[in-house]
Amino acid sequence: MRLSTYTVLLLMLTGFLSCVKPYDFDPDNFERTLVVEGQLSNETGPHVITITYTYPLDTVLNEYVRGANVWVEDENGDQTIFSQSEDGIYQSPPGFAGKVGSTYQLHITMENGEEYQSKPELLQAAPPIATIYGRYTEQPNEAGEQNVGGIQFFIDSEETDHQYFRYEWEEGYKIATPYPARYRVNEDSTLEYMDTSLGICYQERFSNELFYSTTNTSTANQIIEFPIRFISEEQQQLRTRYALLVKQFAISESAYLFYKQLNENNQSGGSLFDQQSGMVIGNITSIDNPNQNILGYFEAAGVAEKRSYFKPGDFEEFDFPRYPYNCPYSEIIETTSDSAGYFVEQGANVFLYDPFLDQVSIHTRSCTDCSFYATLTPPTYWEE
Repeated sequence: MRLSTYTVLLLMLTGFLSCVKPYDFDPDNFERTLVVEGQLSNETGPHVITITYTYPLDTVLNEYVRGANVWVEDENGDQTIFSQSEDGIYQSPPGFAGKVGSTYQLHITMENGEEYQSKPELLQAAPPIATIYGRYTEQPNEAGEQNVGGIQFFIDSEETDHQYFRYEWEEGYKIATPYPARYRVNEDSTLEYMDTSLGICYQERFSNELFYSTTNTSTANQIIEFPIRFISEEQQQLRTRYALLVKQFAISESAYLFYKQLNENNQSGGSLFDQQSGMVIGNITSIDNPNQNILGYFEAAGVAEKRSYFKPGDFEEFDFPRYPYNCPYSEIIETTSDSAGYFVEQGANVFLYDPFLDQVSIHTRSCTDCSFYATLTPPTYWEE
């Protein structure tokens, strides 16, 4: 998980000074602030460290840090170099993975010689996710105007002695158009059969919110009914077939408190000058200037993941989502394959054609061809 834009803005509002003093925001005297984002897990990399400078909120400037020396060092002194892949982005070697039980510390040396480091972070094992499941519920829609029905997905983890967790999700879903096109009109007005239907596509999405939890509120030493993803009946993910992957990261207590404070401040909904509920404390400091204001957190965490598949019939009360485009029954015209020029003249770029009856049914592209907003190739993990 990389810190999202809202997180960076939140940090700029709340601020923090090393690990002991709050940063007082002064809109009339705001200097650029170093932002470091990075996570290391026991997954095979590459892992990414992002280094930028922020500027005042009323500007659109964002400076990427180039030419820095970036490495992660374990408790034995073994170093892994992160090479610059693009402006502000530093990557570990592709096969690198952290080891459970090892401690890691991030080091950064700028081109001007300034040095920064994180506190050591212990990479702890994450317990397996026991199950992913969904139940029908009603929640406010995206505009917050009214409640809409949908499926709330939850996870249960297995029992563990670990207490603090962060989550990410990845979803993939199948799209099936009502009238999948199998023929195209050539420039010479002939019809050509397509080996691949344009009416079956796939789309993927990834979480960009902050999800965290703790077993401190549970007597079972496990995470129970943690809400991870809500999909309303107005959305399309559950029309055909849906896959949800959840990643559970075993984070440190200090990382948990950092994310918790971020979330609490972000939910205040106030303006730039509202009083903030508290300072946000990260784990990265300047070696040369301990009082320098630095935003961000270097996280080392073990991860466990689970993927489950769902279809609309798996859930009671759930209304089958409507197709997002209007697809009324279209005119069927008696024709032959060599008279398809008519459809070119009419601007029909996709259609259905029955070669046995010499009939063509014209429909809009959105009702026959999903390739303009999704991919025809299923994800590598996809199962039917």
